[in-house]
Amino acid sequence: MLDAAFVHRRRTANVGDLACTPGAYFDFGNQQMFDFEDDIPDCKLAVLGGGQVFQQCVDAAIFQAPRAEKRVIWGVGISPKDIASIGFDLLEANSALVSTRNRGIDGCEYVPCVSAMSPLFDAPPEPIHDVVLFSHARKSENLVRVEGIPERSNHDGTMADAIAFLASGDTVVTNSYHGTYWAMCLGRRVICVPFSRKFQFFRENPVMARPDSWPEQIKHAERRNGVLEDAQTLNKQFFEKVRNLW
Repeated sequence: MLDAAFVHRRRTANVGDLACTPGAYFDFGNQQMFDFEDDIPDCKLAVLGGGQVFQQCVDAAIFQAPRAEKRVIWGVGISPKDIASIGFDLLEANSALVSTRNRGIDGCEYVPCVSAMSPLFDAPPEPIHDVVLFSHARKSENLVRVEGIPERSNHDGTMADAIAFLASGDTVVTNSYHGTYWAMCLGRRVICVPFSRKFQFFRENPVMARPDSWPEQIKHAERRNGVLEDAQTLNKQFFEKVRNLW
């Protein structure tokens, strides 16, 4: 029997989705990774998330992971609407612990995305560009581009590639959730170009701009101190709670 099965989005090119499982950063013994489309074998613990996968977690807790002795929801995007739904009631009833990456959600523990535990944040390189643009591969059709500003997509390469690119800019402009989060963890000045409400629940929200006018807002970009340290502390604390379930 597995000690732990980690379930998250694995059949994707999105570097954020691929990087947001706690199984990549914490040791749970005999463990294995699974996609939400997979059947989960007998295991002591099934850890679902993170990412924007609330409904997938509801379905998995009931249908894909019924043979797990315990189920944990770790750093999943859970909105106020989700909290009020029957889906959340089902998730709570079928899980030993539930946490969300969204701050300020009443009735659910706040645990930021676990990707902040990556050693890639330990010694990032110094910026070499004034501004870089980190775009979402599927949500950027209305995003203005400025000649001379380097751009990379969240579907290009690995997390290491993404972190190196984000760190290369003193200011990061991005419409990617993880681009925003990682840039704040790196201590960069950030302009976020949101395409949904999921960008409204960070520990401390970045400066926001519209996709057609973000170049005018670059001078207003700000850093958010302590994001990385706070995220690492909260994830370590949640890990201890999970470990105490055994």
